[in-house]
Amino acid sequence: MANGFITKEFKIKKGNGELIPSHDRITSRDELKLTRGDVIYVYHGDRNIYVGQTKHFKDRHAEHLKEPNRRYLNGKYLEVMIDFGKLINQQSLDDIEKQLITYITSDYDGSRMMIDNNTSGNTSESYDNKDNVFFNVIKPFWSILYNRGYVKHESLTDIQKSILFKYSPFNALPNDKVQIINTIANQPGNYVISGLAGTGKTVILTNLAALINKKFPNAKIGIVVKSNWKKTGEKIFNAYNVDNIEVTSALSLIRSKKKYDFIIVDESHRLRRYYSKGQHTTMDIFKDKNGNYDENANELKMLGALTDNLILLYDPSQQIRPNDIPRKDYQKYIYNNGFKRFKLKSEYRINVNDDSENEYTSDDFINGILSFLQIESRPFNKALFREYLNCTEPNYDAYFGVVDSITELFDYLTYNENYDPGSQNRVMGGYTRKWVSRKNKEAYDWIESDDAKWRWNSTNEDWINKKNSRNEIGSIHAVQGIDLNYAGVIISKDITVTDDGKIIAVKDNYMDTNGKFKKMILMTKLLLILLNIFTTCF
Repeated sequence: MANGFITKEFKIKKGNGELIPSHDRITSRDELKLTRGDVIYVYHGDRNIYVGQTKHFKDRHAEHLKEPNRRYLNGKYLEVMIDFGKLINQQSLDDIEKQLITYITSDYDGSRMMIDNNTSGNTSESYDNKDNVFFNVIKPFWSILYNRGYVKHESLTDIQKSILFKYSPFNALPNDKVQIINTIANQPGNYVISGLAGTGKTVILTNLAALINKKFPNAKIGIVVKSNWKKTGEKIFNAYNVDNIEVTSALSLIRSKKKYDFIIVDESHRLRRYYSKGQHTTMDIFKDKNGNYDENANELKMLGALTDNLILLYDPSQQIRPNDIPRKDYQKYIYNNGFKRFKLKSEYRINVNDDSENEYTSDDFINGILSFLQIESRPFNKALFREYLNCTEPNYDAYFGVVDSITELFDYLTYNENYDPGSQNRVMGGYTRKWVSRKNKEAYDWIESDDAKWRWNSTNEDWINKKNSRNEIGSIHAVQGIDLNYAGVIISKDITVTDDGKIIAVKDNYMDTNGKFKKMILMTKLLLILLNIFTTCF
């Protein structure tokens, strides 16, 4: 079956950049299309690759040959593949270019290949034929690129699971998210973007930073993230050649006292206030000029003093420690400083391997968890949570399930990895075990039997990418803000259920020393923190 496009490939003669046909002969109609026609092209060499689009390829190639870096003449590029056809037009060019840049960058993650695109390309708007273009242009064109040695991975599905793909600042977004990003970039100021877990806040961050960088190339941009995502953020912006961006923590940025044109804060619900039981080594920023602690000080105010354009990504249901800024203080600052607000909605569908004809959305799952944990009663399709009950043993094909041991959680991950080898999966739990292995590397923190024992996450920073993290149990501080394909969540003895069915906290079984209130009589606040932890894990 013929593709919905035509591919032409040329070798590039070293020294003068002459294009020499590689396979098929070039007809007069081909020449006309290459001289005046919408095309996508990919230059490729032993260590370099570049994706572009144009309406005049011959003229564009001549312009490339005049570039001072001489990479089109000195042999860095050995060949170029060009695509044109009925689906490759002014409506689709931006989208195809963006998707190819994202896939190729993710494809070469960890290799020595240099992706020479310095920007994400032009802004890609949604259009009616987009799915058709993906299935009838991008997928078959990728197969040609793979067969001719331009890319490493045969399957786009495998690439779609990678971190660089998930958080790519070049990904096409739904129209509502595009509108939010364009509004902020075109009308800089203070903004707060709120949404539950899974609504795409971090993807908005990477896309917004890239667009601001493109629109204001000399702007100094600070990206504030938690330690578990810092290296991932640096990797993403470096891989996609987004410059003038510093990925750092709130503490480091505040201590530097440097001014920024824009500051974008991921997980801003975790910004800290002064709290006497907090880690004193990091509390120095809350001292006044006389060296006394200011009980009204917090990181939100301090970040606001370092920029005129503060963008916050916020989910109050993910506040998990007493030194997180209380919601009322957060909202007061937002109101007093004229922040404009956006609220994200989660509308994507969930694929469930059951025999019913039910359709579920992520809202069904999130609302179900909020209801189960007695945080908030919301409507949801209960059938999503019932499928696992239809079997006498664990049904790993169900979207949700309950098991009786940690071993079964790890078995669940292993089972799914047999079907989904490139997926990112972890077991995590509430902080109900002391972190003994932090000092004693031979010790185990979670023990079921002599043959079933595990350690807490060996580090909080970039834990998800550590070699042995799949065999460890992640605390909330290691996994918050991280996307997983499959997750096992341990609900332990820091919460229990009373005889009348009410969930309560068990303070003696909560081992996070920085997560306890000064007055432990505040059991309702402790319970909210514990429930927020489990909500975030789910």
